[in-house]
Amino acid sequence: MDPRDLRRTVQDDIRKVLGDPAARGDGLAGAIEALAARHPIEPFRAVLGCAAALDRPEDEAGSLVLAIDRHRSSLEGLMGRDPGFAVAACDLLHEVDRTLREPVFRSGAAATGCGPGVAALPLEEALRREARRAGRSGRPLAVVALSPEGRLDAAADALEAARLGLCDSARDVDFIGSVPPHDFIILLPCTGGRQGLLAAGRFRRSLLAATGAAWCAGVASCAGPAADAVELTRSAREAIRTARRTGAGQALYRQERRAHARSTVGPSLPARLRRDGVESVIVLEDLSLGGALLTVHQRIDPGAEVILALRQGAAPPASVAIPSRVLRVADGPVPGQAPWRAAVAFPADAGLRVAGVLSGIGPGAAGETR
Repeated sequence: MDPRDLRRTVQDDIRKVLGDPAARGDGLAGAIEALAARHPIEPFRAVLGCAAALDRPEDEAGSLVLAIDRHRSSLEGLMGRDPGFAVAACDLLHEVDRTLREPVFRSGAAATGCGPGVAALPLEEALRREARRAGRSGRPLAVVALSPEGRLDAAADALEAARLGLCDSARDVDFIGSVPPHDFIILLPCTGGRQGLLAAGRFRRSLLAATGAAWCAGVASCAGPAADAVELTRSAREAIRTARRTGAGQALYRQERRAHARSTVGPSLPARLRRDGVESVIVLEDLSLGGALLTVHQRIDPGAEVILALRQGAAPPASVAIPSRVLRVADGPVPGQAPWRAAVAFPADAGLRVAGVLSGIGPGAAGETR
């Protein structure tokens, strides 16, 4: 059977075999040979055709597939992570068939909008390609948006210094694109949100050293078929606004989970958190009928039962105690160190008390939602 005529079920089985991180070496060879028991195919020829669009006789295809697997291991040692079978095939088989793209992991320079491995792709095309690749592989894709916090000299030498600073701290597989007048969008393949946030901190330090100006970063990440280039970029830019509003300098986009609109509160509404008889001062960032977002200086485990105590500015001040359950806790500006950000949920019977607090917030704050 010609590999170009493989049925979708065969292709799906091949992708499952190649996507199994435990299938390496002899294990990979055995898993590929087992495909012939389920489908009327020459297994190694079919795998090579599906993964690299290359048709070779079965014996030659078997040797190439095993050579790709060995090359994959060498790339893993070079990059510090598994690049996957398809990337290893693309990097190795340029010597077998020159119609395949040139190797992308042989240069010491990081990939930029005109760097190795991207062939001077426009940012929009690079976004589409990486989103499609994430959809095929099921791996995550992170987008980092970077923007200066204040005024930046837009001279060509300043922007070039910024770009070179990013190149020094990016991986070979990352794509760095510039957005006029002086913003940057960086694509991080096979990178989740937490890892993207760590990378954003590294990029901000590089830009600060290169330009002398502080930068804000927004990160958005999605995995598999749900990865959408336009939506990820929009979410990363929205995270920049969150980073500026909170003063953290960088933020990870989180999809809205509450059914009720959030009202931005900030330090204007004094708040404390009670747990196991101990009370601590916190910052109430936003509030809704269903929950709240807090900045805390002592980490709390998700699932903990706490009391959110609020004091409204009446005369005398009115105190409201709202039972709450911690849903999730995330790092603040410095991973693993205080302060942390905690999201809490309210029980249904606390709705009237929360509504009373929301009604007492000034109309300007109450109308600002996110």
